[in-house]
Amino acid sequence: MLAPFYDLLATAVYPQLTPKMAMKLGSKYKFRELEARHWEQFAEEAGLAKAATRKRLQQLANELPTAARKLQAAPPHGFVGNAVVEQIVQLIEQRCTLTLRRLV
Repeated sequence: MLAPFYDLLATAVYPQLTPKMAMKLGSKYKFRELEARHWEQFAEEAGLAKAATRKRLQQLANELPTAARKLQAAPPHGFVGNAVVEQIVQLIEQRCTLTLRRLV
């Protein structure tokens, strides 16, 4: 069930790599093309309730940016000041904001 989520960011911060995800969501392989209907299509294909899927996506999109910033700042990881990690966190923030807008 969570397998498609691992790929939402995988290579997006590396411009020399394709923005295409390894797995499609709905009928789309590119995050920038995802709309609410594609998440509904994903839910249907996965045998999940559309409303519950939308609610969970909204919850994750609201929580992930804060969780990413906390992880970035956690001392044992050494991510503070790491440019690639900062790009990843910014991308998480941008994509979560976009996802919330598109799910309305």
